[in-house]
This record gives sequence, structure tokens and C-alpha cells, in this order.
Amino acid sequence: MECKTHISVRDLSVFYGGAQVLNNISIDIPDKKLTAIIGPSGCGKTTLLKSLNRIIDLQDGVRVSGQVFVDGEDIYDPKVEVTHLRKKMGLLLQRPQILPMSIYENVVYGPRIHGVRNKKKLDGLVQCYLKVSGLWNEVKDRLHSPATRLSIGQQQRLCLARGLAVEPEVILGDEPTSALDPISAERIEQRLLELKSQYTVVLVTHNLRQAKRLADYVIFLYLGNLIEHGPTEQILKNPKYVKTQNYINGEFIEELTIDKELNLKATVCPDNFAKAKLALEELKHGQVLKIVVDYEVAVNEVPKAMEFEGHKVLEIKRINQKDWEILIQKRNGVYTI
Repeated sequence: MECKTHISVRDLSVFYGGAQVLNNISIDIPDKKLTAIIGPSGCGKTTLLKSLNRIIDLQDGVRVSGQVFVDGEDIYDPKVEVTHLRKKMGLLLQRPQILPMSIYENVVYGPRIHGVRNKKKLDGLVQCYLKVSGLWNEVKDRLHSPATRLSIGQQQRLCLARGLAVEPEVILGDEPTSALDPISAERIEQRLLELKSQYTVVLVTHNLRQAKRLADYVIFLYLGNLIEHGPTEQILKNPKYVKTQNYINGEFIEELTIDKELNLKATVCPDNFAKAKLALEELKHGQVLKIVVDYEVAVNEVPKAMEFEGHKVLEIKRINQKDWEILIQKRNGVYTI
């Protein structure tokens, strides 16, 4: 059954000063599932995550282009009220960001900002979300003691409770277990597993075992590019592209040597098939052809035709708002149509 989409990213690029850190990302994030963003350090995982609730806006020198739709609303539209947007999204960072106040006041901080004043309702929110985060039994007798006295694992669960208390639709996690001991990390993981049936969860992780345990859907980024995405079983067990395969297997990711380039922009079927076929015939076994196309039908059809002839598609990525790049490796011993 096809999953409903909650967040749609379209042609998203992010620049820090003059450096582009995300390159025309387009992806649909499923509703009420846990999506893991994976990839090596510096590939843009956290930047993508923080673009989903516009926390990225708080950094100096950042420029964003493209669109991010949440519930069908483009959050980068100038008319969007950012406080309302961020209420929809709870955020867990690598290290817990507790407020210098009591456990109780940490949980009710968000609801109070959004106008909740009734003491009975606030008490109910505290109990409800401390239970959801698995912390209630540990702190119910010291709700008014400083949150700083909690262990780091307890503080992270308190941050989860505080984020849930504003009743968001989405939970964003930027490696939320990386600073925790194994027992505390397992408790956070258990909470996330329980919550993903009620919330859309998007999690950045370096831990492939964690992605396998928790995720329904996986996004693989490399050097700011979206390389591959799909159901966890597909991406982690049977990735299609060589960079994903190397990352999953713990192997060094090398930039591919391009032996021939072919511009197929403004070229339609069947001319694009024929030109790609001729270009591959000029290459030796194992050499790589780079094809650039400028319409979406070709992104699907040209690789299918080349695979049908026995060649290997190494990578497909969007390089700007109009163009895609397809890398195909020549394989000998193939038959022709």
C-alpha cells in the first residue's frame, strides 16, 4: 500500500555563504512513519533536517531556495507564520537542551507560550507526556526540582516530553541518542518506535544498525546530493547505486571517473536511446558514460533502456532545477534491442 506523504521537498538548495551544502533535493517523506537520513559526516543530513522546520533560518549567512510543503503548505512562502510552523515540529538535538528551570516548567514551557494557562490542563500535559517519554515514574515525586539534576539520558527524554507537550505533528531528531549510554539510547529508541504510529518522525543517524532497527524509510545523502531513497529493506539490503553500496558496506566512496559525456538535453525518445547506445558502444568494458537530460521522462526511460541492454546504472542525481545527471557503466557481452 502506498504511504501518504506528509512533507514534500522540492528542488531544495541551501547555501552557507558561497558554499552550496544541499543540491536540488526533491523527496517525499511519508506520514506516520520513521524516516532515517543517513550519509557520511558533512553530507548535509542536519542541514536537510533543520530545513524542515526553518530552524536553519537562525544561522547567519544561510540562503535557501526551493520549496518544502508541510500539509500542503509551502513553509518558505513569505506569508507563513514561523511560530505556527515550529509548533507542528518537535526537535531533539544531539545533546539535550533543557531549560534552566524545574522539570515541570520545562514540560509546560511550550504550552504556556501558546496560551495555555489552566493549571489543571498543564498538570495533565505534564503527566501525559512524561509518561509518553518514559520518565514519569522516575520523576513524579520531584517535578519541581531543577531539571539540571537529571542524568543526560533523563534530560533527553525530558526534551522529548517538552517537544510533545505542544502537540506537534512531526518529531525531528538530530542524532538524539549519540551522546547517550546504551541503556538511555535504547529507551529513546523505544519511545520513537512507539510514537511513529502517531507522528511523522525524521531522524538523522550515523548508526546504520539504528536505521535498520527503527526506520521504515531511508534517505541517503552524499556531498549534498540525494543519491538514493526508499523503504529501509530496499536501501540497506539491496541498494541500487554504487555510492550507496559502498557506504552500506563500510567501503571508501570514490568519485567516479567519467570517460565520456553526452548532452541529451532537448532530445526526446527514441533519439536519446539511440545516442546513448552509440556513445556506450565507443567505450570499453567498465568505462563510465555521463548523460545529462532535462526532462523527467528521460530520467526513468533512458536508464531502463540501458539496463535492458545489460549496462549498469551507477547513479542518477538532479544537478539543478531543470537537469539530471545519469552515470552508466559499459558492460560487455550484452545484447541489443
